[in-house]
Amino acid sequence: MQAAIDYLESTSSAVKHLFAGIEDYVALLRPTTELTFVSGQPAGPEREEQFRRWLAENEKSLDKAREAQTRFVAESFALSTLCGAVLQVAEKALELYSPNKTIPADLPLGLKSNLKLNRAQYCVGRLVRRIPLGLIIYAGRNQHAHHEELPREPGFSVFEHLAAYPEFPDQSPQRNKAFDVRGGNHSNYAGNITSLIGWRSYEAYVEDMRSMLRLDTADRTGLSRKFHDRTEGATTKDDPERKTG
Repeated sequence: MQAAIDYLESTSSAVKHLFAGIEDYVALLRPTTELTFVSGQPAGPEREEQFRRWLAENEKSLDKAREAQTRFVAESFALSTLCGAVLQVAEKALELYSPNKTIPADLPLGLKSNLKLNRAQYCVGRLVRRIPLGLIIYAGRNQHAHHEELPREPGFSVFEHLAAYPEFPDQSPQRNKAFDVRGGNHSNYAGNITSLIGWRSYEAYVEDMRSMLRLDTADRTGLSRKFHDRTEGATTKDDPERKTG
């Protein structure tokens, strides 16, 4: 599996830069998550009065949160572009180096019936809403690359399952717009996919990739001695972008 290790190593710097950019965009939204109204009062006049006081006391902070949300929405496509690039790198690694040759028997019925054996290499990784992580990466990458049209199978069935999956056990059935490819708005859902699978850092990404590729987990950074020696030996002549003092 040395080829798989080399692939992760040779793409690591690019993926780290992608996650740095993703963090910049996600940080725009953080002010909107710091304000939450909490009351021990039941619904009624007293609770409404508490809420009015809370609005007045937090007016400036709420204005900042709304401004942050507006900026985040404006940059959401840029965020999804970076997230899609991460999915592209991950999907290619699974296409080339995944050791899996079988399709799990316990896949959701609609997905299993639309999954052919030549996609078995993506049936790897931890389960996310009952779907192997690799299949979600595959579907997310393809939807990112062709978001102007409906995904082909098995990607379509992956998104259908995610859109129909309840956020909470007692939630009434309703489609989740974050994954609803039938909505007709041709959105790029790569940002939603990477958020769902918890990929908001390089460390989370590389841990999952090494697990799916069944690599030795002793080196969590994905940087081998061989790769380190190779890059340390490079000179300014080898890399025109590298400057010396």
